[in-house]
Amino acid sequence: MIFERLKYRHELFFYGFLCIYAALGLYNLETLPVAWTDETMNLDPAIQYTKFHQYFSKLWPNSGAETVFASYPPLIQLWHILWLKFVQPTIFNVRLPFLIMHLTTFFLLYKILTQSLNKTISIFLIIIFAFDKSVFELSRSVRIEAIIMLLITLYFYLKSINTKQIYLGFIVGLMAISHLYAFPIVVVIVLKKILETSFKKSIPFIIAAIIPAFFSLYFIDFNIQQLISQLTVQTSKHTPQSTSFLSYLKASFIDRFWPYYKEMPLQYVIIIGMALLNFWQMLTSIKNPKVWFFQKFSAELFAFSFTLFFLITPQYRYLPVFLLLGILFIRDNALWIKFTSKKYSIYILGIIALNGFAIFSARHIVAIYQRPERISEPFLSFLASNIPQNKKTLILGESIGEYYAATRKNCDYGLDFHPQHFNYNDYEQVYYLTKYKMPLGQEIGCYMPNQNEIPEYIQKFAKGGTYYKTKLWKINSLQDYQKITAPYLKY
Repeated sequence: MIFERLKYRHELFFYGFLCIYAALGLYNLETLPVAWTDETMNLDPAIQYTKFHQYFSKLWPNSGAETVFASYPPLIQLWHILWLKFVQPTIFNVRLPFLIMHLTTFFLLYKILTQSLNKTISIFLIIIFAFDKSVFELSRSVRIEAIIMLLITLYFYLKSINTKQIYLGFIVGLMAISHLYAFPIVVVIVLKKILETSFKKSIPFIIAAIIPAFFSLYFIDFNIQQLISQLTVQTSKHTPQSTSFLSYLKASFIDRFWPYYKEMPLQYVIIIGMALLNFWQMLTSIKNPKVWFFQKFSAELFAFSFTLFFLITPQYRYLPVFLLLGILFIRDNALWIKFTSKKYSIYILGIIALNGFAIFSARHIVAIYQRPERISEPFLSFLASNIPQNKKTLILGESIGEYYAATRKNCDYGLDFHPQHFNYNDYEQVYYLTKYKMPLGQEIGCYMPNQNEIPEYIQKFAKGGTYYKTKLWKINSLQDYQKITAPYLKY
């Protein structure tokens, strides 16, 4: 019996780690973080479709979005629409599938890595990935990265077990409508498929890949003009704005990683190291580019690296997809294989894994300490008791307002810094949720839940915000409304 347990010790450790990660994720699902901007913006088109059976969003400032939403690739919104047919739009319900997707990515990644790496190395790589700041912060925060990472691992795992091409093509098609930055990965995968076989044999794969895009266009009544218009505007907001090439390089390769330097310094070395190793492999294969192109994940990682570092804004929230592709890339890299053959490699990987453990643990500990201030239901009850229910209402400000408005047809939620599609005169009452004292309007109430005192040595890790001392203000005049929103109307 003991020997049998030792035989499966790697599986026991991996699934034990997965269970602990899942338990913490479930307990802090709606509190780490509290409701935030990207979450509500991604959710809003689905909320409006659920309420009014029309696909639009006033929350997004781009012209035309208030009529038909085409400011973002539709996969995440289509997921929300499907999911909200079965559940109520609470923070826990909305985030739960994203946590499950994230855990499934770990499982599939383990299966892929152990096809060519020993299980100890595979587990260390997964822990390094799981504890990465950008990865665990985005795992439950309702961004598209969780879906993209699941699709990538699902595609390559199913490909490794010779799944039918039509299924693989459909997965690639879903990837294509996830985010614009995923498109270079899709192009590489499709090119590889065609070159590996032939265009004729690739037709079922290509047709399956086109189906999601066709359905997406059908969903917006093939309004190509709005799609181009809104995506062009949205893309322009997420492309580099540096005035010189040197300042751009600094922003992309230095400023992008600012949170890492003080919290996870080794992670910067890992990410840049993966990019340089990938670039070096391409340079050394210049005489035989076809061989390089077909090496596992080399071309996919290079395509995404170029997009990440040169085409999109320098924000670390895009790094999870890079780190996933980087881990898949180094799995079969000659230098990596040489490194892992050394006995000391285990100790180095252990140190790197611990590099993220402190931050991961601190974030969860703080969320547990601050749970009374972070759970949403008491705060939503506070709003319900202070806002008359029988009037057409607009709530501006803190993102939790979206969840209050979600189940009320006579209530809209708007971001105070995206007021373009909201008109004060369309509402009988307008409220503003804010942590700050207002120089205008009427304070209706201030949310004051019980507080748990956080030990000083943990206080510096207390990120993610709470609902404590969030004030509900009533805006009583058009003039006051204009003073609040005017600074943002040129956005």
